Amino acid sequence: MWRSAAAALNVPAQIAKLPLEAALGMPLTKPVTAPHPLPHVPCSAMDGYAVAAGTDPAATLPVVADIPAGVGLPAPLPEGAAARIMTGAPLPAGAGIVVPVELTDADPFGPLPQTVTLAAQPADMRDGRHIRAVGEELAQGAVIAAAGERVGPGLVGLARAAGIDTCTVRKPVRVGIIATGDELVDESCADGSVRESNTGMLAAAVTALGHSAETVRSGDDPDDFFACLSALAARSDLVLTTGGVGVGAFDVVKLALTEQGCSRFAHLALRPGGPQGMGELLGADGRRVPLLHFPGTPVGALLAFHLFAREALGQPALRCVMPLASGEELLRKPGVFARPVRVGADGAHVMTGKRLSPFATAHGVALLGYGQSAGMKQVPAGHMVDILLF
Repeated sequence: MWRSAAAALNVPAQIAKLPLEAALGMPLTKPVTAPHPLPHVPCSAMDGYAVAAGTDPAATLPVVADIPAGVGLPAPLPEGAAARIMTGAPLPAGAGIVVPVELTDADPFGPLPQTVTLAAQPADMRDGRHIRAVGEELAQGAVIAAAGERVGPGLVGLARAAGIDTCTVRKPVRVGIIATGDELVDESCADGSVRESNTGMLAAAVTALGHSAETVRSGDDPDDFFACLSALAARSDLVLTTGGVGVGAFDVVKLALTEQGCSRFAHLALRPGGPQGMGELLGADGRRVPLLHFPGTPVGALLAFHLFAREALGQPALRCVMPLASGEELLRKPGVFARPVRVGADGAHVMTGKRLSPFATAHGVALLGYGQSAGMKQVPAGHMVDILLF
């Protein structure tokens, strides 16, 4: 399949060991594991009073210590005594329960009292109550995040709590993007020209995955296009082109790269986005730079990015199966029809509108005529369909 071929493209990976915050958004190439248990000593989960297991729920006890967090291990708790303890503070040896301050007669904000009277229930006095056990959050050696996971804020927080400062990641890929066509302009298109949007759209998609993008344009002259492509490939790890892959007289990408013998082209049974191409360009420095060639229509280019470029980057879009929540969908020809959808509690709602307009707020696409709906000509509401989430 074309998607598998895209995944097999040899996009070079640059591996680096970086500080956690500097690696935000990058995929891990090695798992992150806990170097020690978290917490590494028993500690209090509440502000309250540490007492021995088996203490009477209504006992009055002398208070012998004040234990804030972050001051080292406290002295053992004498028998029949209590110690005021703060959330996160290490538990003294001899204590088996933390009684929340609101279940005592103590002033939460006052000075350390000489005694404390408990006002708890038997259920509040279970051994281990309100105590975070050693390794409760992470056991030593536990995998915090597997290779392939992207570094996000939650991972940064947990890794920091576990005493980890760095991680090994795949650095951002340099993606070059070329839009082709003499008709493309930035300004008014009243004269029949076309306002160019593919480079900005695809650069945004690349950046959203944590990579860098450089955009250029080329006209319809094959020699000029190939010179533009060669220059961009020399400073890129992957190049995406849009336009010029059909069967017209001005399909510059197909003309230039078929002649050079570095790319192959096909018309997939996919709507939108049937015309596709892929290949490799051998640069002057000896590097082979992967190429993906997308249609010039914005909707075809965007869909091709999520179907094929993300596979090449090793970051495939999330796929799931859910019911089609909207009305019956008719598939007039064989093949795969990508319908833009928004996902709700009742399933995938196909959006109305033509070409790119519904994709502006789509959550993803329903792949109709594929997977759960393969071979169907009519897909009724409630039928399970394959969804590709953006």
